[in-house]
Formats: sequence, C-alpha cells, structure tokens
Amino acid sequence: MKKIPTDQHITYQLQFRKCGKASCSTCRNGQGHGPYWYAYWREGPRLRSGYVGKNRPEAAAAAPTPVATPVLV
Repeated sequence: MKKIPTDQHITYQLQFRKCGKASCSTCRNGQGHGPYWYAYWREGPRLRSGYVGKNRPEAAAAAPTPVATPVLV
C-alpha cells in the first residue's frame, strides 16, 4: 500500500471496484465491491493513488459527499 503524503494537495474519491472473479455475483449483478475511498495526488508528472478505506477520511469531511464512481480493475 502506498503511503499517502500529508504535505501536498490530495483529492479523495469514493469508488466501487470489480474483483474480476467470474463467480462473483456482487460484480456480475451490480456495481462491484465498495464503495471505498481512494486518495489521488501528483508526484512529478505522475498521478498516484492510494486506498484509504471504507470510512470517509477526516481531510475530506469539509467537502460535500461525492457520488461513488464504478471502476473496472
């Protein structure tokens, strides 16, 4: 797991994830697993991301509640 930096701008996003298992009814019949919080930040020209967890991070508490985004893995 990547360490999320504390000294730069972080964007938080709520996402659903697909596990990729053919027998998974959660992914087959729905949006996938989650929603889970992810953090996004820049390291030079690269966009990095890190898993935060199921609970809303304190740093994101000031922002309005976002809509979860389905993501294919």
